[in-house]
This record gives sequence, C-alpha cells and structure tokens, in this order.
Amino acid sequence: MPGACTIAAPVLGPCREMPMRRSVVALFLIAFVMVAGGPVRAAERLALVIGNAGYSSSTMTALKNPTNDAALISDALEKAGFTVDTVLDADLRTMKRAIASFGKKLTGAGPDALGMFYYSGHGFQANGLNYLAPLKANLEDEVDAEFEALSVDWVLGKLEQAHKGANVIVLDACRNTALSRSINAANEGLALLRATPRGSFISFATAPGSTATDGASLNSPYTAAIAREILRPGQTVETAFKNVRRSVVAETGGKQVPWDHSSLTADIVFVPADSAAEGEAVAALTQKSGDQSAMQIELQLWNDVKNGSGAELQLYLDRFPDGAFAGLAKARLAEAGGSGGEITPQMEQLFAQLASRSLIVDNPTEPYEFYSNARLNEIKGNFLKARQDYLKFFAFGLPYVDPHYRFQNFLKAQEGRAGARETYFALAAGTRDPILNFVTVLLNDGEQRVEELEGVIARNPDFALAYYELSRDFSLARLGRQSTADKRRELELLSRFMELVDEGQFLKYFIDQQLAADQVEDARTRLAALSFLSRKVLKNPVSLTSMRSNQGWMLSLSIADQVEEIFVAKEGAEFRSTGFMQGAIHPTTGKPIPYPTVELPGHTGPTTLQVRYRDIRGETQGPYEINFDPDTALVAGQKNILEQMSNSWVSYRKWNGKMLIYFTHLISYRCAIDSVEYGFDIDTPDREYRLAECDPNNPHAVATASGNPSDIYATVPRGTGFTSLRLTYKDGTTSEIKRFDVVPQ
Repeated sequence: MPGACTIAAPVLGPCREMPMRRSVVALFLIAFVMVAGGPVRAAERLALVIGNAGYSSSTMTALKNPTNDAALISDALEKAGFTVDTVLDADLRTMKRAIASFGKKLTGAGPDALGMFYYSGHGFQANGLNYLAPLKANLEDEVDAEFEALSVDWVLGKLEQAHKGANVIVLDACRNTALSRSINAANEGLALLRATPRGSFISFATAPGSTATDGASLNSPYTAAIAREILRPGQTVETAFKNVRRSVVAETGGKQVPWDHSSLTADIVFVPADSAAEGEAVAALTQKSGDQSAMQIELQLWNDVKNGSGAELQLYLDRFPDGAFAGLAKARLAEAGGSGGEITPQMEQLFAQLASRSLIVDNPTEPYEFYSNARLNEIKGNFLKARQDYLKFFAFGLPYVDPHYRFQNFLKAQEGRAGARETYFALAAGTRDPILNFVTVLLNDGEQRVEELEGVIARNPDFALAYYELSRDFSLARLGRQSTADKRRELELLSRFMELVDEGQFLKYFIDQQLAADQVEDARTRLAALSFLSRKVLKNPVSLTSMRSNQGWMLSLSIADQVEEIFVAKEGAEFRSTGFMQGAIHPTTGKPIPYPTVELPGHTGPTTLQVRYRDIRGETQGPYEINFDPDTALVAGQKNILEQMSNSWVSYRKWNGKMLIYFTHLISYRCAIDSVEYGFDIDTPDREYRLAECDPNNPHAVATASGNPSDIYATVPRGTGFTSLRLTYKDGTTSEIKRFDVVPQ
C-alpha cells in the first residue's frame, strides 16, 4: 500500500570558479510524494525560482548567467508540470516575501504537493554558515552576513515548516567576489550543511570546499545539466543527479564535481515512466506463498536499490538471485554498464599506476584520478587541495572504504578527532549510503561505537567490514585486559569475518588491496590465538568442585575470569554475594578477593545454581547455569580423593601373631566404589572384599557389609610378600592394579 513520505530539505549546487574562502551555491528545492511500491506524481506541483544577476557593489559584481539559469530552470519545470513563480534581481525583503508567499501556497496545497525552490546568484560562507546574497546588500565582512544576506538555514526552515512533504534542494550560487576573498581566501567553496532533515535530498554544484565555473555559454554547466536530466522519464532524483555529476565533470575537465547528499526514504521522480514491468514483478511477488516478512524485506530492498548504482543492483541480486525483480535488476545492471557509483575491476590497477608515478593529474575526470591527487597532495603538504580532492572522490558514491579510512586519518591529524567526527556527521546526516554510515560510526568511542556497529551487523549480517572493526573493540590490543565474554565475542566475530572473506565479501571494498590483506592477516593471527581456548569454557566460564563432609556440602566455584565479586542464586532464591576472603587483596587490582565457595545441606537433592559475577571492567556477566547432582558429586569427590591418596588404600598391622590387612580407608570412601578386588603374591587380584552400602547422609561412616566390626580387615597368609589391589568405581572406570608390600605399621 502506498504511503506518503514527506520532509523538507536542500540540494546545494556548485560554486562558480573563484578563490573565495566561503561560498554558497544556488538553491533548488523540489518536494515530492514517495510511495513504497514505486514513485508517483502528486496532484499539484509548485515551484519558486529566484535569479539574482544585477549586483553593483564593490564586493559583488554583476553576473551573467543567473537570469538565464532561472529562465532555463523555469521552462524545464513548467514542462514537468510545475506551476512556477519566477523572481529576478530581488533584494532581501523581496526574497523573504517571495519565500513566505511560496510557503503559504505549499501549505495550502497540502502534504502531497510537490514543491520546488531554485536560487541562482551570489552566495558565500561565513562563520560556517551558507548565505544567499540579495541585491543592494551592504556586505563588507562576515558580521554583515547575518543582517544583510539570507541564511540558507532560514530558507530551509521556512520551506520545511510550510511543506510537510519530501523536498529536494539545489544551490547554484558560488561566484568569485571581493567579499569571499576578504573573508578567507584559504577556504574556498561551500560549507557542509550540519543537519539534513529526514526525507530530503541535497545537491551541491561542487564538492564542499571547492568552487564551480560560471560557464562560457548562456548557462552554468550545472544548471544546464539539471534542466536536461529532470525531463528524462522515469529517473529518480538520485539517478538524475548522478547523471548531472557525470556531465559536469566531463564538461569542466574535473574542476567541478557536483555533490549529492540524500536522506530520502522513498523514490522521487520528476517525470514518471511506464512502470508496467515493475508492476508485474510486484504482482508476482505478492502472489508468492511463504514467509510474508521475507517478501516485505525483498520488496523494501528493491525499492531501495532499483534506481541506484550497479553495486546497489548487484546487492539485490546477491541477496535474492531468483527474486521477483531479478530480471529487472539484471537488465538495469546491463544498461548501466560501468558508469559511476559502482566498483570496477580496473579501479585498483589504475589507481596503483597513477600513485606509482607520483604525478598530479592536472584535469582529473575519473574517480581514481581524484583519489590519487588527494593522496599525493596530502603527501606534498597541500592539505587544502587534498581535502577538496577527497571530497570530490566521495561525490561519486563509490563503495570503497579505504579512502574514508585515509581521509579520517587526514582529518584527525589536521582537526583532531572531534573535527573529523564533526565533518563525517555532516557528510552522513540522513544518508542511506551504507559505506558512509559505516565509516561515520567508526569515529564514535567506547560503548556507542560498539552499540552502533552491532546495529550495522544486525541490519546487514553479511557486511564483513563491520565484523572486523567490531572484533577490534573486543580485542586484547584495544582493551588491555580481556574478559571471557570479550574473548568469546571476538572469536565469534572473527570466525564470521573469515567466512565472509572466503565468500568474497571483504576485498571488494578496497582500492588498496594491501591494506585489506593486512587486516585479513591481523584477523587470522588473533583467531589463531583464540582457537587454543576451550570452547566449553568460553560458553560457560563457571565450573565447580564439591566436597562432602558429615556436616554437608562445600561447593567451590572456578571462574575462568578475573572477578571482582560473585553472586549465586539457589533454586527459588535471589542472587546473593558470596562475600570476600578476609584480609585477601588481589595483587593487580588491589581489590578484595571474592569468596569462591557455597555451602549446601547434606540432604540436598539435585539442584541448579545460577551464577553471576562482575568481571575486571566491572561488567556483570551471566547468569550461568550450574547443575549439581549430589550423588554424582559424591562419587566424583570420593574417587578424586582415592586417586590422589592411592598409597593409603590399605594398611598392615600385626595382632596376636598374625598379619592383618585393613580396608578402613576404602570403607570410608565406599560411596565411590563398586567393588574391591585383591590377591596375595599374585599380580592379578583373585579375591573380592565386599563393602557396605553407601549412606549419603553419613558417607564416611565405617561400616561393614556383614555388620561385624571385625570384617574391616582380613588375615594375610604367612610368608606373603605383597598384596595386589584393584578398584572398580561406580562411574564404571577401573583403577590401575596397585601393589602394597607387606610391611607392618
């Protein structure tokens, strides 16, 4: 069922060629209705186009193209079914009144209306904010901007407030002015928008921090490309602006790279196309029997990628190779060829060739050329140009991760971690780009980083990059000290990561294959170290040993962790601390050592204990379940003592001229023994000593099978040199045959 998705937001266009520090591109806003099953046109389309050209101040000279650009865009929008209001050469009051009036029209048209706002003229950046320059503005420095110019944030706020539909905004306003040079010539171009409302699309005419050409013809290359692309039937806004980017990069020789930023949650089209084929696929999907949630996942993924890049279409085919839309995906993938936005097998080779020559490409037009220039400019210390080239590379939306790793390191070196985080939060605000969202998460710290990476994995279980990065958060190198829970999680993540590497889900995200290989080798090394750990212990690090006395049971807990405190819950009871060993201090932590024992009555039957503990970082682990069977424990405990004290099984004593052999020790631990075999002067026992039945309530009591106390011993034949003896335990095992020389005690 269709559902409208509406929220206003901007698209920023390129700055014209100039050495200005701060500039703004012209503003172009289009609101659309988005439908889950596919793009549709709304009933009403409204547009406001403003072109300012007749500047005459000392800081802002007259422009040639804004009125031509405004006319071209107005004509294209009318052909696309918009009702267009065009305003030329407006001062501040006129611009504000035009926007306010336009806002009222959008409000009256309702949330399903499509609204568009376009601005062409001077613009600049001051104090990190973008401004549009009205005519007659007295602009001498940054202070004047707040009072004499129109803030882009103000425009966006008015449009968002007036129109609750989805919006697209384009700014085409970056000319070379004396004002921009006086502000700061070292920082050219636009500022990044620091917030992007959900459901919006933002397009800059060039990458932030760069400038754009005004064009040698009647129109700027950016606006001319927009006017063409918005009239192509069936194109979503993302596809249209990808085509705009390719056109502008080619026409300007790479000097200008349009920059897009999308937080759209559904598809927006300018001119609809015949969607019969897609409709048939949707119908076929809904007729399928089976898991409805799986059907919804497939439909949602198709809606997300169907107008995207080749890599995005391939993502659908990888997930649903026989899906309802597989035929359409393959057809569109073939039609798209190798153009923009997807990984190409030659990218790594072409980049390596350029990097090996260490030469700057003067007029870059391909993504790998911008990336190579960024790396080389960074090495040569041309940091402003390096930043511009990195951003121009990112404008192509390629799904490579290592350029982001390097750019983040670059930003941290130049601006600190906080500055890098601020830049990436602005880049990723509202975007659906999985790579950009992922690398932005990496700049978070501690628990927030772990939580968000866990979320990435939950949403995309095959995203190898997230498994590797999250495994580092649980590693010894990152933590300094690992708990068993840390080791268990690291092992799980690395195991899944290596599976994905083998499936080809990792190396494809890297231009620099050596960096990828280094990460794989690191993962293998850590996985090998963890593989020596007991899987049983990793699953449950708590075990117990027991000792039975006539007073009851003493259970000793063994925990494969350094712990700060232990909590035990008996059946039907609350968790209680076991307390601490008096006067015992841990030599590393300086904290009291927890008491590791629990007492139970002697009549205790089979029971289950729940154990929690606080680990070395103060995090509570568990509960872990420990099953205790007193009968089994009694056998195991007594057997353990018998095995440890096997030289004491029997003793000899002379009495009344005879040599006697006493079985008292075996009688005391008879609960573990099924039978006792012995023999005199032979290696294999040939006699049996019968034991009394075990009394669980008094397991160590000395008793005989006959009830006669004298049966605790047997007479040794005169001249015997040794006695052989073998035990069969109640667990079915048999001891070695032990030899006891006849030596009276």
